[in-house]
Amino acid sequence: MTSNLKILLCEDDDDIAFLIKVNILKSYPDAEVFITTTKEETLDLLLNMKYDIDVILLDYLLVNTTGLEILEEIRQVTEIPVIMITGQGSEEVAVSAMKLGASDYIVKRGRFFNQIPNVIEKVTKVESKYDMDKIFVSFFRFGDSGTDPIYIEKIPSEYENVRETVILALGVLLFTIFGMGELEMLESGTISGPVKIPKMKHYNATSFLYVVSDKNQKDPRFRGVDYCIVALGYPAEYSELVYGIDKIKNVLNKFFEGVTDISEVKEKAKLVEEQIYNVVRRF
Repeated sequence: MTSNLKILLCEDDDDIAFLIKVNILKSYPDAEVFITTTKEETLDLLLNMKYDIDVILLDYLLVNTTGLEILEEIRQVTEIPVIMITGQGSEEVAVSAMKLGASDYIVKRGRFFNQIPNVIEKVTKVESKYDMDKIFVSFFRFGDSGTDPIYIEKIPSEYENVRETVILALGVLLFTIFGMGELEMLESGTISGPVKIPKMKHYNATSFLYVVSDKNQKDPRFRGVDYCIVALGYPAEYSELVYGIDKIKNVLNKFFEGVTDISEVKEKAKLVEEQIYNVVRRF
């Protein structure tokens, strides 16, 4: 792990925050350390930085909240490593933190801040067992005639020379999955798959359907409401990805809760894609 880490520290005691930061910078002189003091500041900073943080340190006791409450909200949208900092004699807090998805914990005992660089090194060494270049995310919509791509930036390199064919094949697949049924009976968050992707050897797709407002839909059958499909494509040998599908669904649910019209999807799709990759690489 390089020393230019981005580290988020949530600690409302200025003196302790200073000591922690100093000890981090001794080991990682090029690190950026962002300090927050409340749940709102922490979640806002993560969102504004598009979750581009390498590790989060959470103090357990904070004004009007606890580190566990913040951890629970963080885990709804990202798998960034989290280190919980607990008080002495709070073993049950550490256990609860690990159950909620903390990567490790540190007890405030003696010169505890000296331990922090070693724990950061430990939790940031996690590497994905998947080749992330072979996994891709795509966004489609039901248009006036079939399924139209909204966003699909990355396709595995071996298929780049037939990119448009692959996009068309994936669109036809998704239209077949969702378009032949009674759409009005489907609810946001519907999941389908995994199924084979036409034109892509040994590739699967797991797709998610969301009902989204569409002010510009010309087809009277869909006017006022549209359907956005998000597809996760991955090699068939990565089939165990489906065991973590609820974490990916949490990211998408959170995103679509804030979408008021399908026109917003394209401008924010890259952020969602990055969040999904961050979740997958930590399975």
